[in-house]
Amino acid sequence: MDKEASAELLKNMLRIYSPSGKEEKLAAFLRGELGKLGFERVRTDEAGNIYGEIGSGPPTVLLCGHMDTVPGRIAVKTEDGHLYGRGAVDAKASLAAMISAASSFRLSMQAGRVVVVGVVEEERTAKGIRRLLREGMNADCAVFGEPSGVRNITFAYKGKLGLKIACRTMSGHVGAQHLLSNAIETSLELWKRLKTYCARHKSPHGVFYSLTPCLVRIGSKRTSGGVPDVCVLDIDLRLPPKLGCEKGVALVKESVSDFQDANKRVSVSLEVTDKVEPFVAERTSPLMKALQKAILEVTHGPVRFLRKTGTGDMNIFGPETGVPVATYGPGDARLSHTTHEHVDISEYQISIEVYRSFLKEIFLQIGN
Repeated sequence: MDKEASAELLKNMLRIYSPSGKEEKLAAFLRGELGKLGFERVRTDEAGNIYGEIGSGPPTVLLCGHMDTVPGRIAVKTEDGHLYGRGAVDAKASLAAMISAASSFRLSMQAGRVVVVGVVEEERTAKGIRRLLREGMNADCAVFGEPSGVRNITFAYKGKLGLKIACRTMSGHVGAQHLLSNAIETSLELWKRLKTYCARHKSPHGVFYSLTPCLVRIGSKRTSGGVPDVCVLDIDLRLPPKLGCEKGVALVKESVSDFQDANKRVSVSLEVTDKVEPFVAERTSPLMKALQKAILEVTHGPVRFLRKTGTGDMNIFGPETGVPVATYGPGDARLSHTTHEHVDISEYQISIEVYRSFLKEIFLQIGN
């Protein structure tokens, strides 16, 4: 697959708007493209994931990217060597590069199998990767496509908790507000207390090793049209490697309990809406060595290993399967989810060469 064709593939993918839960059009497009590019056993599963394979028999290498993006349209355009569009960084460029590399590698492949998968809802519920695991994906190693920059490998991610905390107070006439507890103000007091609790787990080694909360949504209600008596906080809590989901929930419950004890007239409820454990991959695995060698061969280095403060499908797949994993892909992660998301086209092309070189190297290492 030449550079012009691989660039056109990415452009076409960006032109198809695919926020989480609405990936069907992109999946249908990729199903057709994979067939044209010589992939075998192309299919879509019940979750909407798209699969394409080259080769057969062991060993199996999984290349997994996600088709979905966060909401928000961005006009697709090329400007000063950069390609703009929603998903240009996170993470259609990675998936397109995987497809392009595997298609080119197919012609020189002698043994083994490469499975390229575009999963759904990575940005929201992880529905796609969980379905892939239920289908019993039998891979010897896996690379996940997320922006790391072409000379970097992501080997560690924080975990996260999705929390919904509701505060309920007594409502009444706004003119009597001095006699009542405002649920919105009360909720913000609770939020400040939770932030103080989290600050106790701030690490001198940086944000990756610290407990970091983010208030992502506030919703309130006035049951009788008076002083707000219901307020719900949606909170995203990022977890360092040594403080997993169980400990994170316990800390939040302790904070809420202390607040409840100090505010007897307030009713507080806590719901955990999402859980993703932190994950650190083995940096000395054959996969890591093959990927590092490929990066050095194509870019001439140096290679850096990154710890990310976000989460990815690697968090779920790695612990579940126990096989060697890594995350790699073109793009500046700081542009993810922004209104000016774009990828350097030359970097995208370099990542294709890295993926291709990686496939050659990994089959030399695990195929013997």
